[in-house]
Amino acid sequence: MANLIIDLGNTALKFFVFDEQTILHQSIVEDYDIFLSDIIHIISRYELENAIVSSVRGDDKDFIVELKRTINILQMNANLKLPVELLYETPQTLGQDRLAAVCGASVLYPNENILVIDVGTAITYDILTADNKYLGGTISPGIFTRFKSLHNFTGKLPLLGINKKLNGVYGKTTNEAIILGVQNGIMNEVDGVISAFNDKFNNLLVVFTGGDSFFFDSLIKNRIFVVPNLTVFGLNKILKLNV
Repeated sequence: MANLIIDLGNTALKFFVFDEQTILHQSIVEDYDIFLSDIIHIISRYELENAIVSSVRGDDKDFIVELKRTINILQMNANLKLPVELLYETPQTLGQDRLAAVCGASVLYPNENILVIDVGTAITYDILTADNKYLGGTISPGIFTRFKSLHNFTGKLPLLGINKKLNGVYGKTTNEAIILGVQNGIMNEVDGVISAFNDKFNNLLVVFTGGDSFFFDSLIKNRIFVVPNLTVFGLNKILKLNV
């Protein structure tokens, strides 16, 4: 039987229909009304009975209440049965997206030491051991968050974004200086974090996910992968374990 996976991120609202580990349908929007209408249509189309919702938002209560009238919903939390052993000391504060991404990594890459790097509003680094133990991780500002901070907390710097065509160690204009400063800073940070984890974990596999994971295409080498929707594979597994 197919499952409905709902991922409410800081920016995008996503839902996926899974049959085992195969994605049958997916949709990404930014408006709750359109999102709810699309989901209700898909529930009917696939005769779905069970869903799981993961949310990092604070405005999801009305949406979830409305959706519960149509389908049985499991809300993601650290107290559910998980495909990993949770060793985080404050599971009640652990982001649902972080936990779901680690669970997704355990499904797609079993029996590996894995560093999951989720690149979105924040950049999170989370470590899963080959014996399926989630140890914890770190959190830093995301790519656009850094651009936005430079704009918001200075008097004259413009709001800019990613430009993968721009390379170099310095810029010849203010715009170039901002873009290279953010992009090079991110690249150096990620390289440094990967190196630090490589020193502690043998045969480390690195998995990038999240909305801005495309930025790291140039980093892809041996044992480095990009799975943009890693979290939904984790959520699908969690739903199967709990329903």
